[in-house]
Amino acid sequence: MTGRIDIHHHALSADIIELMRELGLPTPGRQWHLNDTLDMMDANRIEASVISNVIPCDVLGDATQAHRLARQVNEAAADVVNTHPNRFGFFAVLPLPHMDLALAEAAYALDELRADGVVLLPHGGDHYLGAPLFDPLFAELNRRRAVVLVHPLDLPQGSAPGVPSVYADYLLDTTRAAINLITSGTLARCPHVQIILSHAGGFLPYAATRIEVAAGALADVDQATVWDGIRRFYYDLALSVPSALPSLLAAADPGRILYGTDWSGVPASVVERAGHALDETAVLDDLTRQAINRDNALGLLPGLASRLSTTPIPTSVR
Repeated sequence: MTGRIDIHHHALSADIIELMRELGLPTPGRQWHLNDTLDMMDANRIEASVISNVIPCDVLGDATQAHRLARQVNEAAADVVNTHPNRFGFFAVLPLPHMDLALAEAAYALDELRADGVVLLPHGGDHYLGAPLFDPLFAELNRRRAVVLVHPLDLPQGSAPGVPSVYADYLLDTTRAAINLITSGTLARCPHVQIILSHAGGFLPYAATRIEVAAGALADVDQATVWDGIRRFYYDLALSVPSALPSLLAAADPGRILYGTDWSGVPASVVERAGHALDETAVLDDLTRQAINRDNALGLLPGLASRLSTTPIPTSVR
């Protein structure tokens, strides 16, 4: 099998959801089940999926609780990878904004659990990625040449009445973080961190020209810096095909676009429909489609690529 690599895959099991509920955190509407997941992957030609569990540790005032939750989530994901090394990878959760614990958990997850990278929310409290609060973390991730998936949640100030966050606020959350990473100089200071923006980068590609002009006027950031940043990000296609592709291809390097599903947050029918749209869209040639489906991800994630090349891959493993 040489199928797709899903870079955007959520895997919150019943025990993790119950722990989140006990801690007073919002919980997902859909629970992850291994067998259902493998069926979905096989049906959609997905060879491997990279787990990223989105946990709002910043709302937990107790640092010990935040660290305990992150550790349990990461060890559960690592267990899935260890049991099915040719079907899964994972990005580790960090207990931000508790920086010392976040740095310790990053070291544990990357060194001991062999995580493929880390997943970060766009903001911790009122502070977006790129704020000085996150400088120690980005310095360490840069030293490690780590991969970071930025995944949104609710905006710091909450949602507008009557308009659920998933419609637009999630996209704005990602966009704000991306802009701040560029205009704060974080990307320039940390050239070895590889950052994936969820959901085709939110509004970033569509609004790239507007951001370029505004950054020059408001943040004294020149055109080249803005465009270098936009083209340096990786972008996953979760919940973005086909409508976001033209804007994304106009702004981003096709070699930095990655297939993603948003499973288990969406049903299998949504995964199937998006896969068909990606197969059929006229804006991609076959080589670019293959790169997005598989090759770009394997180039970004050498650990996963190594596991796939050295482990026999059955049609389905239970």
